[in-house]
Amino acid sequence: MPKSKIFFIVATITITLFGCSQVENGTFIQGNITEINEKSGDMKIDIEFWSTVSQQGTSHATYGFRKKSESQTIRVANPEEYDEGQKVSVKVFKNYAEDVWDLERLKFEVEEVN
Repeated sequence: MPKSKIFFIVATITITLFGCSQVENGTFIQGNITEINEKSGDMKIDIEFWSTVSQQGTSHATYGFRKKSESQTIRVANPEEYDEGQKVSVKVFKNYAEDVWDLERLKFEVEEVN
């Protein structure tokens, strides 16, 4: 195989691995589900850990979480997939400028934590 093909393959693999190792920006919640309302999709989570990650050199916006409460209610599209007492990690997606927690506009990506 010519050196240029080998270089291309190694470069592609390196770039792919580098991209996978990047810390994702955003606001994250980790805790246990204490209540689930299957009609509205609301889930109350007792929070163990909050974190906000932003790129170096940018403002460290807290996305409205200046007063980090011990529990938080979020709204999910599929509440039947979760159980009370289950430990979860939640990524918060906020696509508006105001510094407020608005369940109608926020989106949440919930993953089970083992």
